[in-house]
Amino acid sequence: MLHHAPRDVLTHGERLLVRTVRVLALRGGCDGLKGGFEEACGVGGDEAYRTLQVFMQQLGACGRRPLKLSVVTDPALTTDEAAILDVFGCAQADDYASLDERLASLVGGTPPSALGAAACWVAQAFGLNGLSLRSSLTPAATPATLLYAAE
Repeated sequence: MLHHAPRDVLTHGERLLVRTVRVLALRGGCDGLKGGFEEACGVGGDEAYRTLQVFMQQLGACGRRPLKLSVVTDPALTTDEAAILDVFGCAQADDYASLDERLASLVGGTPPSALGAAACWVAQAFGLNGLSLRSSLTPAATPATLLYAAE
């Protein structure tokens, strides 16, 4: 089924990802969130956390505009945070064309391969440990969805 819950109803994996992205952008790291990754992803948690750090470093180095992120405790998502979640959702769904499209939108140009690779690794680690990450529908998929819903 192609319909997703609204973004205000985040999965555990999405909440962990957003919280960590916000903290990494603000402070560069947090042992508590690293522990959250270890708890959620088991033995792969430390590496998933470090790979997300690489993702954020690459995003900061390659981006042509500052990202708008909210404070750690805010339940609402900014547009950029929703786009970052979408990147990881596309990576977990193995939708590489949409992944590249969303990364290009975030960085304002051609994304480096390390950015997509880091997103894929984190998304795979989450998926292997039952943490689901959803992606929104691509614009190309929207008409098919509407036609399917009308049938």
